[in-house]
Amino acid sequence: MICRPLLLGATLMFLSGCATSGAAQPALPPPPVSVATIAPPARIAPPVPRPCVSTRRVRCPTPVDVLAAANGAARQQPIAGGFTEARHVYAYAPGAIYELYTNPSFISTVLLEPGETINAIAAGDTSRWMVTETNGESEGEGRTIVLVKPQTIGLRTNIVLITDRRTYTIEASSSAGAVYSAQIAWSYPAIQGEAGAAIARPMNENYRVRTVRGLRPSWLPTRVYDDGRRTWLEFPESVGSADMPPLFVITPEGAELVNYRVQGRRYMIDRIFDVAELRFGTRAPIVVRIERRATRAVRGARS
Repeated sequence: MICRPLLLGATLMFLSGCATSGAAQPALPPPPVSVATIAPPARIAPPVPRPCVSTRRVRCPTPVDVLAAANGAARQQPIAGGFTEARHVYAYAPGAIYELYTNPSFISTVLLEPGETINAIAAGDTSRWMVTETNGESEGEGRTIVLVKPQTIGLRTNIVLITDRRTYTIEASSSAGAVYSAQIAWSYPAIQGEAGAAIARPMNENYRVRTVRGLRPSWLPTRVYDDGRRTWLEFPESVGSADMPPLFVITPEGAELVNYRVQGRRYMIDRIFDVAELRFGTRAPIVVRIERRATRAVRGARS
């Protein structure tokens, strides 16, 4: 009598186990995924320079000494390879100080980038220095020119030019003799792209260059291209600057002598033209015609 309930209970448990093993079990939901919040990296402040403490053996520089050293490091002076004829071309850098050597008997000219306009001019010594603004080289966008002339020798002052593109700081000094800065200008190597990034501009090289009068010259341009604002003509390496011919732009009114800058064996013209001619000689002139075709841009930075 005691064994029957046990046997019956075991049998029921065995049958119920067999019945549940054959039925499909519902799928369990996946465990919740915990998302870890990643905190942004903390900004580490740059180390603050420790102040110098003067002792018997160490003399700390005064603020005037620090300023003098910083200004001296920022000064840019003429170098032998920085000239195009009498024009000295500085490489522009924000915060630099550019030296201008003047003479009371001559006028020095400061040339800004074509199309750049002046918002304000300030000089430290306005009573003994003449600083005036004018416009010249009106081809294309035009160009702002600043004229500087001292009244006597032995003077030194600074001139600040604030334009719609940048700020120039110039230190002008006057001396006797026949040497002076005839012209100074700037190149802008760090501003090929915006915010100092060297981004290559699209260049149009779709030009036709042919000799239309006379024999094929040795100075025939090897490359002509533009960036939509300026045009460049490159000549063979064997051609000297004395053999490079003047450039004329052909307009409905006729041939017009155009202003350009000579950069080694290259012309840089501050405008775009459809037809131009290089002319050399008078009795038997040689004429090379340059024609701009439909724009076909290629990627390439100015070298």
